[in-house]
Amino acid sequence: MNGIQPKRLDWTMLSTIFLLVAMSVAFVFSARFKSADLYGDTWEKQLLFAIMGMGVYAAIVWFDYKVISTLSWWIYAGAIVLLLAVFLFPANNGAQRWIPLPGFTLQPSELAKIAVAIKLGAFLSAPDREMDEWKTFFSCAAIAGLPFILIAIEPDLSTSLTLAPITLAIMLYAGVKRKLLLIGLAAVVLLGTTACLWIKYEKPTQEQLDAGYVPDRHQVLPRMPVLHDYQKDRIRVFVRNDHDVAGAGWNKLQSQIAVGSGGLHGKGYLKGTQNILGFLPSAVAQSDFIFCVISEETGFIGSAFILTLYAVLLGRCMRVSLRSRDEFGRLMALGIGVMLFCHVFVNIAMTIGVLPITGLPLPLMSYGGSFMVSTLIALGLVQSVYQRRRIRN
Repeated sequence: MNGIQPKRLDWTMLSTIFLLVAMSVAFVFSARFKSADLYGDTWEKQLLFAIMGMGVYAAIVWFDYKVISTLSWWIYAGAIVLLLAVFLFPANNGAQRWIPLPGFTLQPSELAKIAVAIKLGAFLSAPDREMDEWKTFFSCAAIAGLPFILIAIEPDLSTSLTLAPITLAIMLYAGVKRKLLLIGLAAVVLLGTTACLWIKYEKPTQEQLDAGYVPDRHQVLPRMPVLHDYQKDRIRVFVRNDHDVAGAGWNKLQSQIAVGSGGLHGKGYLKGTQNILGFLPSAVAQSDFIFCVISEETGFIGSAFILTLYAVLLGRCMRVSLRSRDEFGRLMALGIGVMLFCHVFVNIAMTIGVLPITGLPLPLMSYGGSFMVSTLIALGLVQSVYQRRRIRN
C-alpha cells in the first residue's frame, strides 16, 4: 500500500515534529543574533534544511516500509560506502566526518545509524532466524561493528557509541537469547577492564611536591592512550570542574551558567546574555549547545516544555513499535526510538554537567543539514510503519 492516508497518520507525532522544527529555526536565529554579520543566513539554512527534510519525510511516509526491508542490504552497503568515502576528503578540524557537496555537507554517520536499525530489523525479522544461535549474535555484532569502527576512526566516538544501545535494544526485543547477550557484554567489560590496566596517571612533579602540593583522587587525571587529546580533555573537564576553565572546560562552565541563569521564566527571547555577549561560543551555541540558549531565554518552563515534546515523540515511537503489523516494522521503530532517546539524553545531560561534553546534537533542534534531514528520514520511517499498522477492533 503506497500513498499517504491522512486518517491513518499519527497526528500527535507530526504536530510534535512541527513544533520542534519551528522552535529550532527560532532559536538558531537567536543563537546567531549578535553574529549576524558573520552568520546572518544560518537560520535561513536551517529553515531550508527543515523544508528539505519534511519533503523527504513525506516521500518516505508515502512509500511502503515493507519494501525497505527487501532493500536493507543495499541501504546498509550504501551507508558503508559513504563512511569509507569520507576518508577521501581533507580533514576538517582534525576529523574526517563530512563529504562536501555543492551547497551542502553530508555527514554519513547520521545515515549509518538509520541503516543499522533497518538492517538489524530486517535480519532478525527473517522467519527462519534462530535467536538462540551464536551465528545470529555474531552476525548482529558484525552488522553494527563495521560502521562502529569506521565512525570511531573518523574520529567520532560519541556517534559510534550510539550504535551500541540501538543494537542491544533491537536484539533484546527480537528475542536473541539473553545468555548470548550477557556473554557478549561480559567480554566487552573484560576488554574494557584490561584497557584500564594500561591507564597511567599524571603524577605531580617533584617541584609541585616540594611546594606542598597534595593531589586527591579528583586531581589525578588519567592518561588514556586510545583516545585523542580533545577526548581526554573532555573527560578531564568532567572529572574536575576546575580543569582548564579558560580552555577545554570553557564550554561546560558557560553552558551550566546559561542553563542555571534562566531561572523559572527565562530572560526573554533574544535576551540571553551568555549567548549574546559571546560567553557561550557562537560556533557551538546553535548546534551542540542549543538547549543552553533555550534554557537561558525561556527558563525552566521552556526547558520543561521541550522535554515534554521529546517525551511525547519518544512515546509515540514506542507506540508505533507496539502496533506494527510485522516484526520488521516493530524492530526498526524501536531502534529509531532508542537512537533519538540517546541523542536527547546525552545532549541535555552534557549541557548541565551530568555527562562529559560530546558531539551529539539535539534532534530536530540543533543546527545542521545532515542531522535534520536524517532525523526526519528516521521519523518518516516510523510514520510509515504507523500508517500501515494492524487494525484493532
